[in-house]
Amino acid sequence: MNFDYKKTIDLVKGGLLNPAATWSSYLGESPGWQQTLIVLTAPLILANIVLSLLLSRMMGTMSPFGLAGNWFAALVLGLVMACVAFAVAVFVFNFLAGVFGGKPDFSRAFAAMSLAAIPAWIAGIIGAAVPWVGGLISLAGAIVTLVFLYKILPLALGVPDAKRVLHFVVSLVAVVVVNIIVATVLGVGRMGTGSSAYDLGDRGTGRDAGSMPGVFGEVGRQAELMAAAGEDRYEPPGDGKVSREQARWVAGVVDKSRLAYEEEMARLKKLSEEVDDKENPSPGDMVKMYQGMGSVLSLNTVEMEVVKSGGGNWAEYQWVKEQLRNAQLQRGEGSDTLAHNYELYRELEDTLQGHL
Repeated sequence: MNFDYKKTIDLVKGGLLNPAATWSSYLGESPGWQQTLIVLTAPLILANIVLSLLLSRMMGTMSPFGLAGNWFAALVLGLVMACVAFAVAVFVFNFLAGVFGGKPDFSRAFAAMSLAAIPAWIAGIIGAAVPWVGGLISLAGAIVTLVFLYKILPLALGVPDAKRVLHFVVSLVAVVVVNIIVATVLGVGRMGTGSSAYDLGDRGTGRDAGSMPGVFGEVGRQAELMAAAGEDRYEPPGDGKVSREQARWVAGVVDKSRLAYEEEMARLKKLSEEVDDKENPSPGDMVKMYQGMGSVLSLNTVEMEVVKSGGGNWAEYQWVKEQLRNAQLQRGEGSDTLAHNYELYRELEDTLQGHL
């Protein structure tokens, strides 16, 4: 399996000028992921990182990996993070394709991701060489890549039309979150070498969440919410009995959380219908999906948000839910405490059933 630069050039040209035909033709060859790695992925990742660094230094523009420090270190960091980010994306989109009714196939997912990423990789090189508007060029390439990715995934992984938007949004959320975790573990949030494309800055802490709509702002907000909830403490009564006021409070939170969840799911469904009605989603549609990623993240902590926004104690809430759940499981049998708590559960069963 040898590197064929002519094949690489043909795929890049076709991926930019005639993407649909290029995708169909290449996927029809049923290439293994190793073949795609050699002929397309590795050459473009390497060209993107190396040329971006060189052109940034020559033109005096901002490098995506910082140039104030060691050039070789920046090169290695860029290559490592680019490869990790790409691998994470392939694994996530491929795995979730199966969850949403598609046909997972790692080699096809690898090929689809590589073909869709061509505009972003090329725009990253051009953007590094152009002062002032280089960032806009890179952003445009990233948006085109999102559009291409949305179109090619059903072709490569057989994701049903009815699930393609949800698969796309949920996968993007997962990719972003995993990459943030990886970047944090590797300690590349701030390398001390200038600006970085992987520098989370205040975005990762939520201090600047208001200026970052969508998933980054939501990640920061969620982090602050969980940190605040984690500081809550509660000393339960010695007899383990839940008060009627506490039980009704929990039922109220459960009801509000259910309504908030249904509203968010309705918004995602509406977004899905709007995009699916179009044969060719626009960049604006991709922006809407990006903003919708924040909604998906917020669904994970909706109860916590209802509790904290209402001035409640998260530790107390968890304790009350656990006591009511235990009473439900035991049907109130075994002790006076279980009988007492089960009676309260029965009063609110219509709301609490299935939510403990």
